[in-house]
Amino acid sequence: MAEQINIGWAKRSLAPPYPVPIPGQFYLRVSLGTYTPVYASCLLLENGEDLVAFVSCDMVNVVPDVLLKVQALLRAEIPGFPAEKLIVNATHTHAGPGSSDVDDYPRKTEMKSGEEVRIFLARQIADAVKEAWEKRAPGSIAYGYGFATTGHSRRSVYLEDIGKKYPAKSGIAVNGFAKMYGKTNDPLFASYEAGTDSFINLLYAFDASGKLSAAVINVPCPSQTNGHAWELQASFWHPVREKLTEKYGDICIVGQCAAAGDLAPGQLHYLEAEKRRYKLKYPEKIARIMAHPMKRPPLPEDIQAENEKACLEFMRAEDIAGRIVAAFDEVLSWAGKEKISAPELKHEVRTVNLARRMFPKDMLEAEKANLEALMKEPYLTDGDPWTMLRDNSKLCSRRNRCQGVIKRYEIQDSEPEILSDIHAVRIGDIAFTTCRFELFIDYMHRIQARSPFIQTFIVQLTTGPNGSGSYLATERAEKNKGYSASPYCNQVSYQGGQQLVEESLKILEELKDQ
Repeated sequence: MAEQINIGWAKRSLAPPYPVPIPGQFYLRVSLGTYTPVYASCLLLENGEDLVAFVSCDMVNVVPDVLLKVQALLRAEIPGFPAEKLIVNATHTHAGPGSSDVDDYPRKTEMKSGEEVRIFLARQIADAVKEAWEKRAPGSIAYGYGFATTGHSRRSVYLEDIGKKYPAKSGIAVNGFAKMYGKTNDPLFASYEAGTDSFINLLYAFDASGKLSAAVINVPCPSQTNGHAWELQASFWHPVREKLTEKYGDICIVGQCAAAGDLAPGQLHYLEAEKRRYKLKYPEKIARIMAHPMKRPPLPEDIQAENEKACLEFMRAEDIAGRIVAAFDEVLSWAGKEKISAPELKHEVRTVNLARRMFPKDMLEAEKANLEALMKEPYLTDGDPWTMLRDNSKLCSRRNRCQGVIKRYEIQDSEPEILSDIHAVRIGDIAFTTCRFELFIDYMHRIQARSPFIQTFIVQLTTGPNGSGSYLATERAEKNKGYSASPYCNQVSYQGGQQLVEESLKILEELKDQ
């Protein structure tokens, strides 16, 4: 017989009190402030037999060292705590704090070292988990799904190979029949590679009195609005939290990105209609944002045009948030009628081997030539510090990506597989399963369609000891090429993607049979 569920929740700011790197583009940014709060949000469920702590972070990625530091803090400060049962995911905002070490290239802008940021982030995440653990108390959960269009396919497919028409720079992508964010008004445009997944999976948590206290919101869309910002901000998760707090009080929202490696918040072929929509729908908000735009460095750009782009992204986030909140309310209206206080709780953590994406020798020779050419391009050593940061970091990134392909070719025969960590959690009749990748949505649908559970939440960009990040493309995408499906972007092959599907389903079947 299942035991009473105990529930705890907490959040902590992930905004350090000093300038930090902001990753997510080929060029590096440094934070000029905090535009919206960025959080680590934790919902912990425990029944005396097993435990899961869901932690979402408003970051583009959470590096493994942060997770390891969090686990070490929790084991030292909470004797016996099963720190391996943390599920830490990035919401994938492209305006969150970065914690990787910054490469050594000429720059004049100051920022903290990666290690200092990692220590700060680990402390904040650990404190959120500790508070959730300490205040856990009997409660209940409810669950359901609704509909909210959040992500759109961002890979345009063409009738012919457009690699020569739209040549990508070495170290960035290799275009073929597809291009990330490719033009849709091109006569060769054929279709989008992926569809739009409108499902939203929801898990609600209530205290002993039946009051809503926390929720997991799982949507197939990375929070990539305002992806070029120079201030920290949480993308559409910020207005989601604001709107839900206004309705339900200070509840804890854990935002999860379902499989969305080939999706993004913006649509490509209705852009002018979208601008008109926001102009008529949000005139007051647009006026406020344009009057007080985000900070940005004095780069040689059209500031008005940049501010207008940022404003469009804010309205896009506002629109997405409105749809998420509407679905949240609709599902709660009926799912809340069935509160469950003693669901089965089982949590398995496995490490699996996935087939590496292999590269032919002619690609090796091409990348060596690309790298040689990039090494001849000089870094800027003087002038405007912001231009130096942008241009030098982009050149460094392109060099690193060429070097990455060369290194992977050198080890692919001796190391044909890559280790990856999977969490699988049963909570009554629903389940969660995770992966470290930016996972293309086909893989999610394969898991959900065959899962033995009523609902299966897929959580991408979940950090494990064996890594985090990188795209996991489909066979179709690999053939079409383009950013996110090029050799620069993929560590695991589409065969490895199917292995991930099968391994995930194997664990889910085991949990269902227990």
